[in-house]
Amino acid sequence: MPDTPAPLALQPKNKTLARNRLLPAVASPLLAGMLGLGLSACAVVPAYQAPASHAPGEYTTSPAATQTARAGAGKGGNVQHLASGETPANWWRQFKSPQLDALIRDGFERSPTLAASRATLRQYTYLARAAGAAYYPSVGINGSASRQRTPKEGATPPLIYNTFAGKLTVSYNPDVFGRTGYAKQSAAAQAEQRRFELQAAYQTLAGNITSTAVQAAGYQAQIAATEQILRDRQRVLKLVEEQYRLGSTPYSNVLTQRSEVASARASLSSLRQAFDQTRNQLATLTGRYPSDATTRLPRLQQLTLPANIPVQLPSKLAQARPDIRAAEAGLRATYAQYGLAYAERFPSFAITGAFGQSAPKLSDLGDSAYNLWNIALSASATLFDAGALKDKSQAAKAAFEAGTANYRLTVLEAFRQVADGLRALSADADILKARKDALDAAQRALKITRDQYRLGGADYQSLLTAQINAGQTRISYLQALQQRYLDTAALYVALGGRAWPAQDSSTTPSTNS
Repeated sequence: MPDTPAPLALQPKNKTLARNRLLPAVASPLLAGMLGLGLSACAVVPAYQAPASHAPGEYTTSPAATQTARAGAGKGGNVQHLASGETPANWWRQFKSPQLDALIRDGFERSPTLAASRATLRQYTYLARAAGAAYYPSVGINGSASRQRTPKEGATPPLIYNTFAGKLTVSYNPDVFGRTGYAKQSAAAQAEQRRFELQAAYQTLAGNITSTAVQAAGYQAQIAATEQILRDRQRVLKLVEEQYRLGSTPYSNVLTQRSEVASARASLSSLRQAFDQTRNQLATLTGRYPSDATTRLPRLQQLTLPANIPVQLPSKLAQARPDIRAAEAGLRATYAQYGLAYAERFPSFAITGAFGQSAPKLSDLGDSAYNLWNIALSASATLFDAGALKDKSQAAKAAFEAGTANYRLTVLEAFRQVADGLRALSADADILKARKDALDAAQRALKITRDQYRLGGADYQSLLTAQINAGQTRISYLQALQQRYLDTAALYVALGGRAWPAQDSSTTPSTNS
């Protein structure tokens, strides 16, 4: 059936042309005015203020010592000097261990924790960009084509006609009471928080790898010492057995010495297990399976104890530590959420508009005679909700107050870690010196007692006491040496020494597309 003419409603009229000419005169000032109103939104809550800083003048109740005692010869016994200064970046290099440098470099490249933090940062950066896009109008386009038949009415035959339409739509929500602004501020602060959390993840990973590597080195040193203790006790066992064969000592002394040999073997097995577990932990920290764990680990005697440690001023600690800066960024995000929740209590506005054409033939599209347009302004407000919006804003305010308390706790914890680290360095030097003196004395006593026993000038009980004391003091000395390295690394972490690469040092994520 051939197409019939379009109904009268779709025929072009001079009125349509008149309306089309009125569109710029009516719509443009209205759109411009509302756009300006949206961009100059009013704030409904006071501007955010960072928590007041009340950093003390000192980290400890009394000024920390500027240097430690000399704890003996070797790389681990030197004096450490502490003075005001910036904590060095890549602080683990102060231990001058290529093996430790390689482990941390491997961890930075392969760690799943860092990979997750980087992806999370990208996620929140994109969300911040999306929140900023709400400042601009949303523009869409749609088109349609339809064929329609009207029913027959009396003598009027049914009509069959086509309709082709295309339309450009624009919608805009003026930010009169700051909803969009608060949402953008919150999203940007959350993205910044994730950036600082990424920096803190680098710092934590570097600290964990360093401490775990030092623990592994300590276990290796204790294993070597315990192997020597085992050999010493086996030599004493041969001596006691010889004395027993000569009839100068009872068989109970032989049994006792055999027990000491077995005890040393048990300690050796326990230390080897602890070393294997520590090496497996290092593999996990560096993003590897335990079967792929590297065998190139630092040795305790190869590590250099940093002699000069710059200590951040208390007033600068908050800026140096990424965990504190992350907590503050999170606080800003929470405050913006409070502003957003409060702004929800005020009316919202929307402007919508459309311009397009609707014609009976596809070829007619483009003819201004078929233009159509509309523009509308709407407003909505909640009149009654049983106090729900007010309660939500109060809940958001309480969340900000909780965040403020948590931020203060983060700062207090950071200062405690630095104070503990400063005291630990001084105590570690004194402890190591005492352990070294005890070890030297115990070794001399064992040698003298062993010689006397061989010549019959000392009884077995004196020899047993001397060998047990010598073994214990040797292990205690190695543990004290290990602890000195561990506490030095912990102080570097507490002071906020930069561990993250330069590309992750920016503090403000871009919100530009």
